Amino acid sequence: MKTSRLIIALVALGAAIVWPLHVRASGPDLNLKAQLYSANLVQAMDQCASAVTNVGGVGGCTPSNSSTDGTHFNLGRVLIRSRFGRSQVATALRSSSASPPGALAGKTVHVVIMLRVTRTIGSPPVTWVDQTLDCPNIPVGPTGDVVQKVSLTDCGLAAALADNTTNKEVLAVQVINNGSGKPIAVPGTRRKN
Repeated sequence: MKTSRLIIALVALGAAIVWPLHVRASGPDLNLKAQLYSANLVQAMDQCASAVTNVGGVGGCTPSNSSTDGTHFNLGRVLIRSRFGRSQVATALRSSSASPPGALAGKTVHVVIMLRVTRTIGSPPVTWVDQTLDCPNIPVGPTGDVVQKVSLTDCGLAAALADNTTNKEVLAVQVINNGSGKPIAVPGTRRKN
């Protein structure tokens, strides 16, 4: 009898200790401010799945574009804002001074975004399944430069997830060439030669 009372007391004590930790860790901090996701875009390159060479002590492959598009551009940027509105997603690509100049001219591209969205205000608390969004097509003019500003709902996100009461984790962003179906640009860094 004493053993069962001791076990019940230990379980109750454990629950009293663990439950507040669970409640505190269940959602993002309400004081966190991250109003803008901003990324420079670099040319998408194929993954090196199996090294064929060794450079500097690290396995590598010859750069290639069999699963990526390879179209040159000299400036790329994507911005995603937390505040709902017409310019919530801004994309800019420039190829007017790329080699060859205007390499993107005449192409149609679109941005694909993968988001993980969590409600931070209201109830019930929820993290929705990851959302893959296809933003509207962007026809690139004769200069090879393009800018697009759209909302996340224009890209296919449900309005309840796009508003200011959610935490939006940007898991992936790509600019896709509609003609080839392959990525042209992804977030990254590169130093100009």
